Amino acid sequence: MQINGYLALAVLSSLALLSCRPEENAGEIRNAPDFPFDPALEHDRDFQPTGGLKKLSDNLYLFEDCCNVYVVKQGGKALLVDFGSGDILGRLSGIGVQSVERVLVTHHHRDQVQGLCDMGDYPFKVTVPQAEAQYFQDVESFWREVKIYINYNCRSHWNTLRRSIRVDEQVAGGDRFEWSGIAFEVLDTPGSSQGAVSYAAVIDGRRVVFSGDLIAGSGKVTNWFDLHWDYYGFTQGMDASDLSFSRVAATNPELLLPSHGGPLEKPAEALAENSRIYTILRDMLVPNELGRVHHEVRQILPHLVFIGMNCYGLISESGKAFLWDYGYVNRETLNEFKQRFNVERVDAVSFSHYHDDHNIRAWELLWEDSKIWVFENMLDVFENPTRYRLPCLLPFPIIADRVLRDSEKVKWEEYELEFFRMPGQTEFHQGLVVTVDGKKVMFTGDNTWNKKYPDKVRNGPVVPHNEYFLDGGFITCADKMLHYLPDIVCPAHTEEYSPAREDLEQFLGWARQLREVMTSLIDQPDPNFGMDSRWCRFYPFRSILKDSDSFTVELFLRNHLFKAAAVEVRLKYPDGLACDSPVRKFTVEAKKQVAVPFTLKRTASGTGGRAVLTADVTINGHRVGEYAEALADL
Repeated sequence: MQINGYLALAVLSSLALLSCRPEENAGEIRNAPDFPFDPALEHDRDFQPTGGLKKLSDNLYLFEDCCNVYVVKQGGKALLVDFGSGDILGRLSGIGVQSVERVLVTHHHRDQVQGLCDMGDYPFKVTVPQAEAQYFQDVESFWREVKIYINYNCRSHWNTLRRSIRVDEQVAGGDRFEWSGIAFEVLDTPGSSQGAVSYAAVIDGRRVVFSGDLIAGSGKVTNWFDLHWDYYGFTQGMDASDLSFSRVAATNPELLLPSHGGPLEKPAEALAENSRIYTILRDMLVPNELGRVHHEVRQILPHLVFIGMNCYGLISESGKAFLWDYGYVNRETLNEFKQRFNVERVDAVSFSHYHDDHNIRAWELLWEDSKIWVFENMLDVFENPTRYRLPCLLPFPIIADRVLRDSEKVKWEEYELEFFRMPGQTEFHQGLVVTVDGKKVMFTGDNTWNKKYPDKVRNGPVVPHNEYFLDGGFITCADKMLHYLPDIVCPAHTEEYSPAREDLEQFLGWARQLREVMTSLIDQPDPNFGMDSRWCRFYPFRSILKDSDSFTVELFLRNHLFKAAAVEVRLKYPDGLACDSPVRKFTVEAKKQVAVPFTLKRTASGTGGRAVLTADVTINGHRVGEYAEALADL
């Protein structure tokens, strides 16, 4: 059959909306799928309860909230650095503070100022970084226009407030101002956030810098995923941080006060330790990739052909073809492949992973009734992309004709195709092994590449926003390659290669070292809380209300601890929506995941537009804050 391209997109867009119709009747909290972890790495670490107010010096206090809130007092007046949940306001009278005059905000992440969203017209002035002003005062425009599909921007702008707040002043590096006789200097300090600032001042005779999320301790950061900016920007956050370290060090601070982690009495040593670890990671993460040189249709083996972009074709004796990936491949290129190699039809196609550049033109294959095979753990991403917030999503669904299971062997023509889970660049990734013309061939998608520098260790693209588990990921990928020991590897974006066992053992060593370095760097009770950006997330990410006045979302929460987690979740939502049970308390067993339902209804005062929901999470007495967000188009 023949489908007009524009008509097809219109039909598919309609399918995307239909696939996201709200469910009726929320169920109980349920167990969700398991995730990989290594029991040999068991530990007894836990989150520390928040809520403590500590005196650092005569006029400087630290309140432990979803972020550190610092109080600078002069008599009965106070200036706050960051605001957190706002619970600090109930503690100020205990230290002799009658009024807050000013709040200095270091960066736009929700946990820094989430309490201001519920305060209305607050009686103090709020100062924010100029480069991030939009994420405070024009939040509605941000959420209305945010790019969800085919998005390669991994910056932390998703961690933006659910509604706008009033901003009284914007500042940038080099600005100076005074409050109650104390002089403040603004430093541009991008790192976990591209437009972040720090504030330097002399308080109680000590030179201090309020440094936001720049570091969380000596050789520590709160998470890794905020440091990954562009999709291919493997070192951008680190590079920006090192420049920020220089700016902070130039002020000769005696005390560094981060948004997470405790005060640092030796700032120079702490910053230097972060830089040391970043140097190690640069060497590990910069791709050792030899870009594809030959882009033309090319025969690899008598029955195996590179077609173009990242697409391979396996040819049967009967003149049928099985395709591996079909993204931005020209139809003319596919026709050339068929004509040159006497292919009568494309019988089936499967995809290494869900990214748009591996499947966006798959609908063209319907013209010849090709069957679409999708691996089990990415089926829902293909069929319901609206329900996800992931990089590189398609803007329309692809419906599977066949669902492939882990380790499933499929007889196709004269070949036995073995499909298996193969995480690395993303958890939603499969591999394929098949013997072609006497050679064992492995298809690895975006997980591996031909090496640019043969003498250097093989590495892979670490993109935490794709979903990455330190105990799985490239450790699993390298293990699979060692298990099969392929004669030929066909990667997505470079020419094929033939790795020796030693090469693959070094690849496994690299993956294990990555886990070790990240475990050292990430300041969380378990490092996966700082590597797995999706440990707490809503499903569906985007709900589209058509004819219904109610909808259900589930909050998926992974407990990466080796002990049970007592969790409290408070659902935050705008006027115009109502929820009968917005507060849920439950326990998640060690290394388990649950799904917690919330049903919301449109109220009589509700209007159209896009609503933003957030989940304010507390684990074992530690307030994480409004970590997850979801969209509802009303």
